[in-house]
Amino acid sequence: MVALLVAYEGNIVNKLIFASIGFSVFISAAALLSYWFFRFRISADSVLIRHGVFKKKQLDIKFDRLQGINTEQGLIYRLLGLVTVNFDTAGSTGNEGNLPAVTQRFADSLRARLEAPSPAHITNGEGEDKQSETRTDELVRFDWRDMLRIGLADRRALIVFAVIGPFIERIDDHIERYLATLVDIAAVNGVELDGISGISIAVAVFFTVVFLFIVVSIAAAFLRYNNFRLLLQGKTLRSHAGLLTAYEHSMDLGKIQTLRLQQGVALRLMKRFQLTAHQAISARKGRRKAFEVPVITAEIGDALHSRFLAPDGGRLSLNPASSGFVAISPYSVRSKILFAGLLPALLATVVLMKPLGSLALFFLLWLPIVAAAAYQNWKRAGYVHDDEEIIRRSGLLGYRTVSLLFRKVQRVTVSQSRYQRRKQLATLQMYLASGSVKVPYIKHEKAKQLRDYILYKVETSRKAWH
Repeated sequence: MVALLVAYEGNIVNKLIFASIGFSVFISAAALLSYWFFRFRISADSVLIRHGVFKKKQLDIKFDRLQGINTEQGLIYRLLGLVTVNFDTAGSTGNEGNLPAVTQRFADSLRARLEAPSPAHITNGEGEDKQSETRTDELVRFDWRDMLRIGLADRRALIVFAVIGPFIERIDDHIERYLATLVDIAAVNGVELDGISGISIAVAVFFTVVFLFIVVSIAAAFLRYNNFRLLLQGKTLRSHAGLLTAYEHSMDLGKIQTLRLQQGVALRLMKRFQLTAHQAISARKGRRKAFEVPVITAEIGDALHSRFLAPDGGRLSLNPASSGFVAISPYSVRSKILFAGLLPALLATVVLMKPLGSLALFFLLWLPIVAAAAYQNWKRAGYVHDDEEIIRRSGLLGYRTVSLLFRKVQRVTVSQSRYQRRKQLATLQMYLASGSVKVPYIKHEKAKQLRDYILYKVETSRKAWH
């Protein structure tokens, strides 16, 4: 609606009135139809949902497939005392189903049913079984300084440019007139604007846009993560956050597939990391589901790692600065320089030499860029493991460490390229329900030993992989 209002000429008041009436009628009709055709029922072992106006859809979500029950409470729902319940299962890349506009008491009873092993009948707001009291520990709490860090490091704020794009285009149509007016005003006041003044104005405009961008990003961080708290209740992990819309996510610790500690350029300057616990997803392509703690220190990351993977793992350090990591072979640098640097640079130079002449030689600058990146990747790459867990370290501008338990691996492969075969090297790749983790350029014999040991741990474990 905003794009249409900006794009088309005409009286803005008439457009606003027409758009508001049309939008209200459409939303009201859609809401009534959605409500009329939405039904759900809670049985002893599943949630049954039936919805759809023209395309009917029926969901049967078993409790044993649920990885978590998340709630979302917007400003209007908060005033009405209602929440939206989202069901997170291992069979989808997102929320498989949801129950909108239910009471918080009913949502709590659903969550208690998921955490309780014994079956229980849940009614809509009445007759809930009392959940046995468990110890609740607060692991992380954010303050306003963490909001600033999240806002400065959040790359998703780039979406703002897509929203303000039409407005910038409209301003660009009149920018020459604005500049001419500015020159006239300066001339009237006896000030003559030269080229340096024009550059100064352009620089000021640029930094103003950057400043506004940072402000929007920080404001978005406050909206999403204000009063963020990470709680551990028994074996269930919960997070509470949100300024206008309240979000509550939950996940059983046993559902964690991989634990990742990472940082980009901004987080590295602030000496902070982002922690994500990935869950199982289906084979369909999509964004991997994760339980996220957006900004923590390396020490807190190690403490959470120990709590999350206990008692099986958590004895190693997720901190990329730890001295326990074993480096991969330096032949990985030579391989990247040869195949990703030298060959493409020579090919581009030869092919474009005739149409571009000596300018084609600039493509050879690609070689030192790839060489520097390959060396940096090798310098930061490594791995460490004990009897239960392996951690892979990588990075270019920042660091990333990924941890997984051997018993949760579903498939493991040892592969060799022609170049690796000549150097007696191999790549170990471990496949889990949340994706794969690769350890490249290690000794072939070491890769085979790890493969056999991982398969042994999988076969002898009596615990569920999911």
